[in-house]
Parts: sequence; C-alpha cells; structure tokens
Amino acid sequence: MAPMYGLCVDQQGSLFVVDNGNNRVQKFDSAGNFIILWGSFGSANANFHNPTGIACDGKGDVWVVDTNNHRVQKFDGKLGGYLMKFGSRGNGEGQFNAPWGIAVDRVRGYVYVVDSANFRVQKFDMAGEFIMAWGSFGNGDGQFYFPRGVAVDQEDGTVYVVDMGNHRIQKFDTSTNVLPQLLTKWGGSPAAGHASSSLAQEAGQLRSPWGITVDGAGDVYVTDTGNHRIEKFDREGNFITQWGGFGNGDGQFNFPYGIAVDAKGSVFVVDSGNTRVQQFMPADEGSERLQDEAEELAELDKAQRTQKV
Repeated sequence: MAPMYGLCVDQQGSLFVVDNGNNRVQKFDSAGNFIILWGSFGSANANFHNPTGIACDGKGDVWVVDTNNHRVQKFDGKLGGYLMKFGSRGNGEGQFNAPWGIAVDRVRGYVYVVDSANFRVQKFDMAGEFIMAWGSFGNGDGQFYFPRGVAVDQEDGTVYVVDMGNHRIQKFDTSTNVLPQLLTKWGGSPAAGHASSSLAQEAGQLRSPWGITVDGAGDVYVTDTGNHRIEKFDREGNFITQWGGFGNGDGQFNFPYGIAVDAKGSVFVVDSGNTRVQQFMPADEGSERLQDEAEELAELDKAQRTQKV
C-alpha cells in the first residue's frame, strides 16, 4: 500500500481503507484478508484524486471524500459499485475546498463533511442535499484551523470535530439544524509554540490530531498524530488512557491517521508511515480470545494423545 488516511468498519465487520497514494479503496474482512478494491486516478465517476476520509452507513454503503476533486462519492460496499456524488469546488452551500473527514449519523440520517480549507463543517441529508454549515477560520469557540476528522455519537447525535491546527477536539449539538451549540472542547492549546512544547506530550494533550471515532459506550478515540499515539476520552473529554509511541513494532505508530471501532469494541488504526492497519482488542475480548485459543489447543492436544494410544 501507498500512504493511507481514512478507514471505516461496516456493521458486518468488513474494513474499508482509503489507499490514498493509489487513488483507490480497499476492502478487507475482519481478519485482514483482502476482498476487493476499486478506484483509479481521475475526475470521472468512481475515480479519485487524493481521497482521504471514508464512512460506512447502516445500509452497507460507503462514502468517500475525494479531496482534490472537491466532492463526496457514495459506493455500494459489497462490490464497490458507484452510486452517487455531490459537491464541487467553491465556498458556497454544498461546495468544498479540500474536504477531508466524513461521518454518517446512521440513526438520524445525516452526513457530516469536514470542509477543511473553508474552515467549516457541512451537514447534508442522505441524498446529499445541503442542510447547514458552521465554522470559520480562527481559534475561538466554533472556529477551526484546518479541521480534519469528524465523528458522530450514534446514541445522541452529537458531533465531534478534530480541529487539527488548533490541537483540540470540539463537540457540538447540531440537532436544531440552525446554529450548532458548542458543548465542550479539549486537547492542546491553539497558542503558537504548542506543538513543539513538552506540554503537548502530556496525557490528554494533543499535537496535530487527525482521526476520531466513538464506540458504543460513547467513549472517544483520537489519533494524536504528532505524538504517534492513540488517546481515549469519555464523552466530556476526560482523559481515560493512551497507547502507542513512535516506531514500527507492534502497537507503535508512524503517523497514525484514520481510526474506527467495530461493534465488539475492537479499534482499527491506519498506521500510515508504516503502511499498515493495526487492530487492538478490548481487554475483555482479548481475554476471551486467549481463553478460546487455550481451549482449542487443549482439545487438539487431547486428540493427538488419543490417536497415539
């Protein structure tokens, strides 16, 4: 694989990865086995020019942000067939300037797109019709500096935006479809020099974050890209835990970007600089899997001893 950015997991556990450098999407099963791919360089339908963000909806379809074509394309997740597109270059309603992240509210039927170089987020219905937009350039509440990732809490519909250039996460209530209400924010400081300061490396701080996802319990996972780690927070932004560090060993990262979580709580991370995806299991699932493997080995050993007798 060439450089990668986004990924998503559908409700059947299939994994879709944006293979950015090859201008395509690749699909894998839950064990990492390759299934299909689609896309090539260009501007025609089903072509890509620097694809980045990707989201899976509840119907098995896949939405891909085609960044340098300034549009979003929708595909059938089973075979990769082209379904629709929306967007064009500009700063009007429904237009984009280097869009990046995307998220689908599967419960309420909305699509959120990070319109990065217009320093805003746009909200659409499932037909790609514009509903609302918010944000502007800056570091104040509700403002952005090259935002990247976006995620939806499927339980209450709140929206999390990765404000990459300001080294923070902002959380919004968009239920009124008028002007979103900022609920909370957390992470690093937007002040000059934060990224190079020792403070940026502390737990709960962020340095040029990119990806974000929310699990079924409402906990939030962020790729803290500049620190080559993953951080986990609760709904209010309170720090829970972290893992990673720079390197190419198991559990280490070299510029992690996209992140997704499946129905079982397993976390998938695009480890872009190492051109790979890593999967991390919750402690309880890991214990269960180890127990299952131990039981399988015991059964196999028993069968082998029986054959010898």
